[in-house]
Amino acid sequence: MAILISSIIGVGAFGFFFGGGMNQLLSAIIFTAAGVLLGSRIPRIFVRRQQDKRLKAFNDQLSDMLTLMVNGLRAGFATMQSIVAVSKQLPAPISTEFRRVVQEMQLGLSMEEAMNNLLRRIPSPDLDLVVTAMNVQREVGGNLAEILETIAHTIRERIRIKGEIKTITAQVVYSGRFLSFLPVILAAALWVISRDYMMEFFQEPIWCGVSILGLGGLLIIIGYVIMNKIADIEI
Repeated sequence: MAILISSIIGVGAFGFFFGGGMNQLLSAIIFTAAGVLLGSRIPRIFVRRQQDKRLKAFNDQLSDMLTLMVNGLRAGFATMQSIVAVSKQLPAPISTEFRRVVQEMQLGLSMEEAMNNLLRRIPSPDLDLVVTAMNVQREVGGNLAEILETIAHTIRERIRIKGEIKTITAQVVYSGRFLSFLPVILAAALWVISRDYMMEFFQEPIWCGVSILGLGGLLIIIGYVIMNKIADIEI
């Protein structure tokens, strides 16, 4: 909350002075409002990016975790012992999460409850597949090592295909980002170089210029979303 409030005040104050301050009060109010809105989103965007980064790291380590568990099960380890080996031998974040699984089981939770808690913390489709397979195997029996080996192969192939698709769609992604940020950068440059020219948007009637800027921003956002949807291929 402290970071969020500081971000709102800081970016809002920057918008106020960037808009002209007390000398150009109307534009300063508009830029302050935009700064407050942006400042309220920056911490959330940062946290979301960190979450996505951690989830991606977890998914990338999942196939290694399954391989380690398969080797342990074939060597005669129990499922619990294999999970303990994962929590000790693999790097974070997957070792951290499985260490919490081990701690929860030591405190009295069943393996199914501990794994479901892991899935709640890490909303990964690949992990959901692993947890479901382990739960089904405990109920109906079967060779868990063989099941996990098949899942590991599936996950590795999915990661490989995702990498190929990311390479193919990189041009579309970066083109979308460039085309989206270009008008914003150009408007900021014109505001610094020729503020009188940009102030035409804030002349009477004020609603006309503000509406044009708002419509332009809305179209930029729509174009950015469409470009990302084109490049977002689900595997």
